[in-house]
Amino acid sequence: MSLSFNSKSGEVEGDGWNLMSSGSRSNHGWRSRSSVCWIGAAALCLGLLLLTVIMVAHNTSAVNQWDSKYTDLIHQLTQGRDKLSDERDQLKIQSSNLTQELEVLRSQYNEVVDSRDKLQEDIKNLHLNKTDKSCKPGWIKFNNTCYIFSPCGASLTWKGARKDCQQKGADLVIITTRDEMDFVKSSFAVTWIGLSRHEHEDKWKWVDGTFLDGDGFWQDGEPNNSDGEEDCVELSRSATAWNDVPCKQRFPWVCED
Repeated sequence: MSLSFNSKSGEVEGDGWNLMSSGSRSNHGWRSRSSVCWIGAAALCLGLLLLTVIMVAHNTSAVNQWDSKYTDLIHQLTQGRDKLSDERDQLKIQSSNLTQELEVLRSQYNEVVDSRDKLQEDIKNLHLNKTDKSCKPGWIKFNNTCYIFSPCGASLTWKGARKDCQQKGADLVIITTRDEMDFVKSSFAVTWIGLSRHEHEDKWKWVDGTFLDGDGFWQDGEPNNSDGEEDCVELSRSATAWNDVPCKQRFPWVCED
């Protein structure tokens, strides 16, 4: 079908059919315009609806993707939280164990401190007792030690002299310093001291069981064991030194308490 527009009459013609005659234009003009507007509005609404549907579909896909990522993130955070909770619980257990160990160590430390303080007090008392030590009648005090010399004119073998000291609750003198040696030699020309060498032994030993420490105070060339039986020691006043002699010889002696 072809359409034509008559400029004079303002009519549209097509294949001899007048779509809009001059007589009816005035009656149907407004209705035609309304129809056109309605069709345009309907087309616009359909377009907007279609656009809305597309946007909703797009947004739904985006929301689904975001929801999946959000779910994964929540899962990771939950795992991290649980791991931190486990570590926290382990740290609490370790802290509790360390606290118990600390208490045990503190208790042990206090016991050691108490023991140390007691030992210090004992040492202090021993020093006081040593300083305040008084000698029995007939004994002589020198450097906080008590000594007794054998009676004038008395002499015994080394074993006899030691037995006499032991009966007095003491023993033959042990000389550790030159001052003590000078004190001991003051009464007799020759004096037994508590140093000897027992048979089958090559070391000199004091009467308290300790071995001679260092070179001692020997005379020149002594000890020489000249007759093979010089196993006991005497102190010579003239030489202010020691000499090894046979234990069966008889000399004065000095006891030390």
